[in-house]
Amino acid sequence: MIGTTDIPDWCYAVACGTEARRLASESPSLDHLRIFHQKSPIAHISKVKAPLLMLLGGADLRVPMSNGLQYARALRERGGEVKTIMFPEDTHEIDIPRSDFESFLNMGVWFKKYLKQI
Repeated sequence: MIGTTDIPDWCYAVACGTEARRLASESPSLDHLRIFHQKSPIAHISKVKAPLLMLLGGADLRVPMSNGLQYARALRERGGEVKTIMFPEDTHEIDIPRSDFESFLNMGVWFKKYLKQI
C-alpha cells in the first residue's frame, strides 16, 4: 500500500508511531517494508473468525481495491465467509448516493444473517 496510496505518511504513522516523521520515505527500506507487513491485516489473517463484508471503492486513492481483493481471497482460502462488493466509480468513502444506498442495504442483510438474535 505504501507505494500506491495518496497518504504514505499515514502508513508510517500507523506502523512506526512517534518515529514516523523521522523514518518516512518515498522509497521505504527493506526493514520498513517488514514493519509494514507485521502491522498489516494480511499478516494477522489467521486470527479472523467473524464473517466479513467488504465494500470497495474502485477510485479509492487511500486503500487500493487490490488490497481488499487480496485480503478477501486470503480469507476465502482459509475457509472464511466473505462477501465483496465493488463500487467502480466510488472513492474511500463510498458516498455516491446509489452506492451508499446499496452498501447500507447489503449491510442490513449481512447483519440480519450473521448477528445472533437476543
